[in-house]
Amino acid sequence: MGKLNKYKKLDKNAFLAELIGIILGDGCLTKLERTESLRVICNSKDEGYVKYVSDLIERVFGKKPNYTKRKNENAIDIRLYQKFISSRLRLPSGDKINNNIGAPRWIFCKNIYMINCLKGLFDTDGHFRKDIDNYLHVIELKNRCKRILENAYRMLKILGYNPQRGKEYVRLARKNEVYDFVEAINFRNMRCPVM
Repeated sequence: MGKLNKYKKLDKNAFLAELIGIILGDGCLTKLERTESLRVICNSKDEGYVKYVSDLIERVFGKKPNYTKRKNENAIDIRLYQKFISSRLRLPSGDKINNNIGAPRWIFCKNIYMINCLKGLFDTDGHFRKDIDNYLHVIELKNRCKRILENAYRMLKILGYNPQRGKEYVRLARKNEVYDFVEAINFRNMRCPVM
C-alpha cells in the first residue's frame, strides 16, 4: 500500500463519476508488466469530445494522456499509463463482460455522481431516436455487460425515471422523461434534437 500512496489519490466527485461512466462505455483497463493502461476510444471526427475526455483524464489523474490515431479508422485511442489505475478507480482490469464490471458503490451515494456516471455512459454507448410518424422518442444505452445495464437501470430508477430493460439495453421511452433526462444530463457527445 506504501507504493500506492505515491500516486494521486482519486477524489470521489462528479468528474471521477463521469470518467468511470466513460470507461464503462468505451474504456478499457489493462495490466501490463510494470504498469497499467487506461484506454478510451473516441471518434476522431469529434475533436471537441476527444479533447474533453483527454482533459477529464488529466484532471482526475494529474497526468496528460497520449493520443494515437488508428490507421484506416475514424478512431483515436486516448491512453494513460500509470500504476495502480484499476485499484484507485475500484474497477477490475481486463474484459468488462467476463469480469461483469460495474460502477463502484460510492457512485450510488449521491445524485450528482449517478447523473455524471450516466452522462459518461450515454455519451459513449447511448443514442437518441425520434420517429415523428410513430410518436417515438427514445434515449437508449446499449451494452453487453449485464452489470453495467443493471447499474444504469438502478441509477435511472433512483433518479425518478421509469426505464425499460432489455437483454442488451436500458432505455427511456416516455417523451417527457426523455427530454428531462437529456436536459438533466447535459450531454457532451450525444446529438439530441429538440422536441
